[in-house]
Amino acid sequence: MSKYRFPVKSIKETLAAFAATPSNERVVVHGWVRTVRTQKQLAFCSQGVQAVVTDPGLVKRISTGASVRLEGALVKYITEIIKKEEEKRGGFDCCYGLDLLFLCRIQKYPLHKAKLPLEHLRDNFHLRTRTRTFTAIWKLRNATMQGFHNFFQVRERSSSNDCEGAGESFRVLSSESLASYSNPPLPPSKNLNNHHHHHHTSKQQQQPPFEFFNSPSNLTVSSQLHLEALNAALPRLSTRHLAEFWMLEAEAAFITDLDQLLDLIEASIKSTTDFVESTCTDDLHAMLKSTAKPFERITYTEALGILQRVNRSWVHPVDKWGVSLQSEHERFLAEEYFKKPVFVTDYPAQVKPFYMLDSVKQESLEGTTVACVDLLVPGIGEVVGGSLREHSLEGIERKIKEKGLGLEGLEWYLDLRRFGSVPHGGFGLGVERYLMAISGMANVKDVVPMPRWFGHCQY
Repeated sequence: MSKYRFPVKSIKETLAAFAATPSNERVVVHGWVRTVRTQKQLAFCSQGVQAVVTDPGLVKRISTGASVRLEGALVKYITEIIKKEEEKRGGFDCCYGLDLLFLCRIQKYPLHKAKLPLEHLRDNFHLRTRTRTFTAIWKLRNATMQGFHNFFQVRERSSSNDCEGAGESFRVLSSESLASYSNPPLPPSKNLNNHHHHHHTSKQQQQPPFEFFNSPSNLTVSSQLHLEALNAALPRLSTRHLAEFWMLEAEAAFITDLDQLLDLIEASIKSTTDFVESTCTDDLHAMLKSTAKPFERITYTEALGILQRVNRSWVHPVDKWGVSLQSEHERFLAEEYFKKPVFVTDYPAQVKPFYMLDSVKQESLEGTTVACVDLLVPGIGEVVGGSLREHSLEGIERKIKEKGLGLEGLEWYLDLRRFGSVPHGGFGLGVERYLMAISGMANVKDVVPMPRWFGHCQY
């Protein structure tokens, strides 16, 4: 354990130290009041620990949301009722002195004591962390990232390529070039006396915009293609997307079989979920959803057969091989048919990106399939997408041409196949979707601390 510590102990650390070595020594803790229960000249204040306040002046002034400094001795609960609470919350009471640091103007405070609907809390993103629900969600988010980092021993990189339709890519321009786009030159005058000036202006208009990176460049949310370059020397890698949503991206060398990739995905998720459960037990025991059962594994062709046989009218028809599976299909398979996470593999090549390896076993006579996978989870739909990568030079060139793409800008990617290529594969996991799956939260806005979306950027 490191000798370097944060200067202020958390309540959890204070209680853990007392549990290890009980003592009558006074301790100091700081925090915000979550609940207050007043009885005549006493007030019981709670936020991780419970404090008994006997000062009549403070009893009248203290309220939910106020920040306080507690000083006193830690004592064990003694009544049977409190013993039950002890098992749930840690089992200690903080008594004696309380200093009111800052008042909370309760008349305007939007988070009163009563249980609040999530819709109300979404109108107060900046304050909702003070509720039990969102304190627990952020601890879950933190433990999730720790768990995946522990599994992969992460090495992070950023990128500028669009992969698997993960998101839009954005052109990068200098401020001067942006201004020229925003304020284009006035059209030239038709006066023949201005012929020389018109000729000069036309030349100016023909000048290409000044590019920030000296050539047209886009920013996107994925680092997958660049991760393959690192993977040529570092066999196991993972990164995070640098964007509004978080995407864990992993790449592994010397994977030759799709089942190996599925094993890796399942192991990373189960390992992380085990870590979250052990780390956040006190906060999230009622929220976590078990992933103990093995994940189901079927092919796209098998999934399509299931969807076609079921007596249901689909918004998006599944009447022919090659159609893309939509959210309604994915959720049906995971929630109603299998009732657990399910891997769907070997999709038609026509609906997938150029870099995916052809499937070893071609199940359908209607078209080529590629060695790819989507992990579908009950309540959410797709959480993970991945594939084996086309690792031969001839194969990747053929696929680029089949997709109607140019080789310009991808020479470096082809070099990875020219110089010591190896079989490899990888996947991307939507962190917010994973959080929704294990927490039970139904809206992605409730697993992002300060969410922004089209038409809304208040924070």
